Amino acid sequence: MEFIDVELKVLIECLKKKEKALGQIANITENQGFVLESEASHDEKYAFFMQMNKEKQDAINIVLQCDDVFENVLQKIGPVLDANPGMYGVQVKTLQDMIRIVMDLDVRIRVGEDKNNKILTEAFDKVQSAEKPEAIDSGEYGSHKMIAAYKNQSMH
Repeated sequence: MEFIDVELKVLIECLKKKEKALGQIANITENQGFVLESEASHDEKYAFFMQMNKEKQDAINIVLQCDDVFENVLQKIGPVLDANPGMYGVQVKTLQDMIRIVMDLDVRIRVGEDKNNKILTEAFDKVQSAEKPEAIDSGEYGSHKMIAAYKNQSMH
């Protein structure tokens, strides 16, 4: 029985750690949205966004580790919990409450990521359409336009 209590504490601590990491991810995602909507130049936005992605990846790695630990521990003690549902009611209730919190954070992150993705897609479409060279006709005039288009594209 003491073994189960220890394992339940591990699960609770694991969820607390995951909650903290998801909170960081949610905040970074929100801040990325602010950067994307800012008046900063494209290059500045990109630099900030990519730095934030590095920070977000660290928190994502923590979430993945927590998921692995949680799954492994739950597989070990799941049958005992199923066999004795009332015996660990307080700990199970705590786990359920924490899982709800984690799920709410997950939804918040997904909504933020979707919003940022739309902003990025729109910005990418604008950059792509702005960089398209004009059509080149044939003949002597066309060759001058070809040279101008080449020079224009080589500046990027």
